[in-house]
Amino acid sequence: MITILGPVLVAAGWATADTGLVARGREVYAAACAACHGADGRGNPEWENPVRPVAFTDCGTTAEPTELWATIVRDGGASRGLSSVMPAFGEAYTDEEITAVVAYLRTFCEGADRYPPGDLNFRRLLKTGKAFPEVEFLLRVGHRPEGQGRETGIEAIYENRLGARFQYELVLPFRPHAAGAVGGTGIGDIEVEGKYVLHFDLPRTEILSGGLGVSFPSGSESKGLGAGTAVFAPFLAYGKAWGRTILQSKVGMKLPAAWDRADPELDYAVAFSRALGSPRTAWTPAIELSGAYDTRARTNEYAVWLEVSKPLNKLGHVIAAAGVRLPVRPRQDTYRIEAYLLWDFGDGPLWVGW
Repeated sequence: MITILGPVLVAAGWATADTGLVARGREVYAAACAACHGADGRGNPEWENPVRPVAFTDCGTTAEPTELWATIVRDGGASRGLSSVMPAFGEAYTDEEITAVVAYLRTFCEGADRYPPGDLNFRRLLKTGKAFPEVEFLLRVGHRPEGQGRETGIEAIYENRLGARFQYELVLPFRPHAAGAVGGTGIGDIEVEGKYVLHFDLPRTEILSGGLGVSFPSGSESKGLGAGTAVFAPFLAYGKAWGRTILQSKVGMKLPAAWDRADPELDYAVAFSRALGSPRTAWTPAIELSGAYDTRARTNEYAVWLEVSKPLNKLGHVIAAAGVRLPVRPRQDTYRIEAYLLWDFGDGPLWVGW
C-alpha cells in the first residue's frame, strides 16, 4: 500500500496532498462508511451497536500505518482481531478505491499534516533508539548468565505523546538479582526523557528526532546501581526505510553533573532490520551495533546485538522481542541476553486485537 501511495504523498502534506484522491475517497466514504462512522467521522449518533466506531477526528489515529487501515477496510475488522461489525469491502471496491477512502479518512484529523504518519513508526529494537513519538508501555529484561558477573536487570518504561510531535518517557530500572562483584539489588537511576520530531518525509520514508534525557541519582552508587550524580543525555534519532528494510540510528552524549563522579560519554547505535511480511505483524530480524566512547579515558566499548521481534496478536500492538548482546570490545566482557514485551496502548486495550 505504501508503494501505491508514495507518488501521491508529496511535500504539500502527507494527508492532504492529492485533492483528487481525497475527493474520490469522500465519495466512497459517503456510500459505504458514513452510515456507521458518521458524516463527520465521529461516529453516527444513531448507531445502536455496543461496538462504537473509531473516531477518525482523533489525531492519535495518525500513528496507525496506512497498511493497517487498508487491511481493515479490505478484509474487515476480524482480520486484525477487531469486531466483525466492521465488514470487508474488498469485493465491493478496488484497491485504488480503498486507497482513496483511506486517504480521505486521514483528513478528519484537523492539522493531520503536522503529525508524523504511522508509516514511519518502525519496529522497536532492543538497543537503538526510536525516532517516532510513541504511546507505549514496555517491560525490558536483561540477563548476564556467566560466572561471578551474573545479574538480571528489569526496566519498566512508559511513553506518551503531547501534541503532534512531542513524546515524554519515564524509565524505572530495577536489579532483582546480582552475584559476585556486580553489586547489590534494588532500584537504579530513574530517567525522564523528552523527544521532539524535528523532520519527517513520508515519500522518502524518513524521520528525525532530537531529545534530552535526565537520569537522577536514585540508585545506590556503592551497589553499582547508579552514577552517584545526575546525568544529562542529549541525543538525535533517525529512521529510514527502503521497502521492508529499515535503518535506525541514534547518537548522543552522557554528561554528568559532577564530573568527579562519572565520565562523559559519546553513545552511538545503528541498526538494520527487515520485516519478513507485513510490517505490522511479521517476524522482524535485526542486527545492531552499539557503543560508548569515554571522552576522558579515551576508551571505546562496543557490541553487536542479534535479535528478532514478533507481534503476538493480529492487531500488532502487543510485541515481543528477544536477542543476545555479543561484546566486541573489550573481548573479555560476557554476553548478555535481552528481551522485551511491548504494549502500544494508543491502539487499544491489551485484550483487544487477538
